[in-house]
Amino acid sequence: MFFNGRKTIGVFISQLNYEYQQHLCNGISTRAKELDYNVAYFTNFGGYSSEVIDKGESRIADLPCYENLDGIIIATDILVIKGLKESILNHIKTRSNCPVVSVRRPIDEYYNVLIDDTKVLEEIIRHFIEVHGFTRLNFLAGPEEHPDSIRRLECYKRVLEEYNIPIENERIYFGDFWKLKGKMAAGYWLNSHLPMPQAIICANDYMAITLTEELERRGISVPEDIAVSGCDDIAEATEYKTALTTVKAPFREMGKESVDKIDRILQGLKEEKNSYLPTKTIFRESCGCEYKRDPKPKSNRPYFRIVEDLQTELVRNAYMSANLTGITTQEEMNSRLRHYVYENKGFTDFYMCLFKNWQSLSKDEDNSQYLDNDEMIMEVGIKDFTDYGKISFSKKNLIPPQFIDDKPLIYFFTMLHNQGVSFGYVAIAFNEIKTYMLSFQTWMINVSNVLENIRVHNELSRLVYKLEDMYIRDELTGLYNRRGLQILGEKYLKQSIEKKAKLMILTADLDKLKMINDNYGHAGGDIALKAVAKALEFAADDDEICVRFGGDEFIVVGLEYDEKKARRFIRRFIGELNSFNQNSDHEFSVYVSYGWSLVAPNHNSTIEESLNLADTKMYKQKQEKAALMLRANIIQ
Repeated sequence: MFFNGRKTIGVFISQLNYEYQQHLCNGISTRAKELDYNVAYFTNFGGYSSEVIDKGESRIADLPCYENLDGIIIATDILVIKGLKESILNHIKTRSNCPVVSVRRPIDEYYNVLIDDTKVLEEIIRHFIEVHGFTRLNFLAGPEEHPDSIRRLECYKRVLEEYNIPIENERIYFGDFWKLKGKMAAGYWLNSHLPMPQAIICANDYMAITLTEELERRGISVPEDIAVSGCDDIAEATEYKTALTTVKAPFREMGKESVDKIDRILQGLKEEKNSYLPTKTIFRESCGCEYKRDPKPKSNRPYFRIVEDLQTELVRNAYMSANLTGITTQEEMNSRLRHYVYENKGFTDFYMCLFKNWQSLSKDEDNSQYLDNDEMIMEVGIKDFTDYGKISFSKKNLIPPQFIDDKPLIYFFTMLHNQGVSFGYVAIAFNEIKTYMLSFQTWMINVSNVLENIRVHNELSRLVYKLEDMYIRDELTGLYNRRGLQILGEKYLKQSIEKKAKLMILTADLDKLKMINDNYGHAGGDIALKAVAKALEFAADDDEICVRFGGDEFIVVGLEYDEKKARRFIRRFIGELNSFNQNSDHEFSVYVSYGWSLVAPNHNSTIEESLNLADTKMYKQKQEKAALMLRANIIQ
């Protein structure tokens, strides 16, 4: 896919600003580089609780050329946007022909890298019962329908049954795997008629920490009054003031194993359907066990840097948002974006790639499906601190082929969109194995907002132009009207004076329009008028101004004319009318009377004077020709 002679693994993953995703991606990237694979991460942030925003994020499913992927890793448990998982899996099923590995969530038809959630909390629960002698054990589960939550709850029930501890439904509370319902669970249990729990087992660390905070806010100490445990061993579990007893999940190792699994399959080796990686239970202060803290924790310095970096990023993003406000041109946006890319030291490569027609898209159009051979425009391209100009390339390549290195490439792709309109995507690579810089989500929102501002500005400009064009156009024929002649005629007059060139002024009347209206209705008259307009447009092949002046009157103004060019225009005009008459099914023919003149204007000349000269010739023609029907063959 990246034209560097290496196989490419595509990874579908959401919300890379969370700890689990960062560890998983670190494992994938590390092993891929060791085994000489490229990696393309197709990412989204999601979870905005906004249908139109999630719609834009979910279009990441349509970005890759699945046929060109040599392996696929998908983290289905965190694809939180409704329908995103199904869309990706459908593309994989119908378009890919490579090994597919699902991480943490088993998919029957593919390979899987898993931890055994039916046993992951078993050691902690037995520890509470056997070591601490607890019999009143509450359980804070995840969402009721979530597979991980279901299996961890089954583990809790199974172990309690082994020790003949009754399972009381009021001791079970369904949370959210996040920080919102830990507080609610504390209130629910403290208001229960059941005796106070001795321990609360939580299905993950985030809920355990917020639960602990709420218990202590209510005057209940952990672990002195109630012991608490979590699961996953996030960084906060160690740093929290009451270090959390938990289970360490091998997320980084799961990423490595996913790549190894694909590699073994591609080598033709026999491979087990499912790989289960072991977890590790870690006993700390929150369960009541003695826990010796490191007097100089290794993580203190990194956390200080993280807080400092986050503060810097927040200020930078706020300034970026303010600095980008009001931009209405692509060129200005590109220039300012380059500044922010250079300011971020973590990038080696940055490409902003937009769909060729992104500025003409609207919220009402279904632009969800883009073909792999659609043309992309790289508006901003920076590689190894070198700036590159605009480049066109095929979407199936993801990045311009000019930027390929002879080394394993690791890129992150995320969509640029606003309110359901997709503009394109960003591709980034880092100088170290990592995921995103802090607050990259906000960074992308800023860029997308500017693109939307440019799109709306151009859309409004097109609308204004359309309204202005309607103002100077004749509704029936599409030719210019009197206002159009006044505006454009003056411009041509000025150009004629500046260039010392002659103007051709032609006036023409449609003959017997009243007779056509009387006998064939106004619909017949409209057909005749349109026929004259069409003939004038056919003859006008050099930016002539063709005008319906009113009723049956027509005017043409041509710049840089001589007599030969004028007679050529008239031959084409009359010839087209004759062709209409010969091929028409109507019972009437269309003829015109016309007159023309060549004018060499000066600074005192006016369009009106020039028109009068042409009108004089036309009326003279009417007087001299009794039939009033002029045919092309009389013009030599």
